[in-house]
Amino acid sequence: MYIDVIMEIIKGIGRFFLNPLLYIGILFAILIGYQRVKSERKSFKTRIFWGWSETILMVKEGWLPGVIISAISLIVGLTVPIQFIVISAVVGVILIAVFYYHAASAVYPLGIAFVILWYTYIADGSWHFLKWDVTSHSMHVGMLSTIPILIGLVLVAEGALVVKNAAKLASPKILKSERGLPSAIYLAKRLWMLPIFFVIPSGAIHEYVPYWPQFTLGSNTFSLILVPFVIGFQQRSRKLLPVHFYPQVGKTIEILGLLVLIEGIIAYFFPIMGVAAVFVGIIGRIFISILYSLSERHGTYAVTPKDNGVMVAGVLPDSPAAAMGIQVGECIRKVNGIPVSNEEELYEALQINAAHCRLEVVDQDGEVRLRQHVIYRHDHYRIGLLVVR
Repeated sequence: MYIDVIMEIIKGIGRFFLNPLLYIGILFAILIGYQRVKSERKSFKTRIFWGWSETILMVKEGWLPGVIISAISLIVGLTVPIQFIVISAVVGVILIAVFYYHAASAVYPLGIAFVILWYTYIADGSWHFLKWDVTSHSMHVGMLSTIPILIGLVLVAEGALVVKNAAKLASPKILKSERGLPSAIYLAKRLWMLPIFFVIPSGAIHEYVPYWPQFTLGSNTFSLILVPFVIGFQQRSRKLLPVHFYPQVGKTIEILGLLVLIEGIIAYFFPIMGVAAVFVGIIGRIFISILYSLSERHGTYAVTPKDNGVMVAGVLPDSPAAAMGIQVGECIRKVNGIPVSNEEELYEALQINAAHCRLEVVDQDGEVRLRQHVIYRHDHYRIGLLVVR
């Protein structure tokens, strides 16, 4: 039995690379990077991160949550029908293709697929989708627990990814404030790909794909299918710095995921709670997006010009500024001992000692820090600082 499961996993990994959703996710991650670089060049005449960063990090950051969810799914035995996977995948592709990733959260494709199957179940209906027959038998009462648990797990993973990674590529853009001052806003637009193993009843897939491998547990036969599940995220910050704002959003998503997960577990004993859990997940995720969008739409800007220094809007990776630990939202008050109040004065002061740079910086807490760095010939001629000017 164990050898059969291992062979299933190996074969599933191979078929993962034949799934079109994988390449759709890659394509749109590339487009996100292209759009970000274009916006950064418009505001700062240079890009901050490489255009392929979103594509590389999409897989790099998503594989571990995918492995954890897969392990829980296999250990607990979260069995889902193949129709659920197909419908959620199609809905996911549509949400990714619209390029509006407020609507590409994990809960929406899974929740919509659940609602469709649940309605078919209670209506005792039957219909055809692509080459799959969707009937009232596609779902049974056990799915009222397993699918909400799965949704809760993926929401928790989404929240954890937002907490840890959303601020990394948050892209600054210079806009005019209500007072006419140039100010920075930050947009995090990301895709994460989670490779997740799903356990499905073998009869459901074997009817359409006879060659699909299967294994037996007790008197039941199952198949494993590895799906590249894509999570989208989009949120803009202006009143709070990205390093503070996105972890708040992510933690709220994690709390919502835990709530859905608990309700899914309760649904094992009271099945109707499963329906409530899914709707809580969908409505809660919509509420989170709206709440944080409204909170950042009004109020002061975190990064706006100051009278007593130069505000840092961004720092180029692997630059002298990055080596000195300069952070977004800090204010550079002196350069090589000379007070500066705008971009021109900053770079004039840098030229006083072209081989060495010493900065006096006021951080977000109002504390003064001294930073210095030796400037080498290959270093960025502006030491890697993007400032509000």
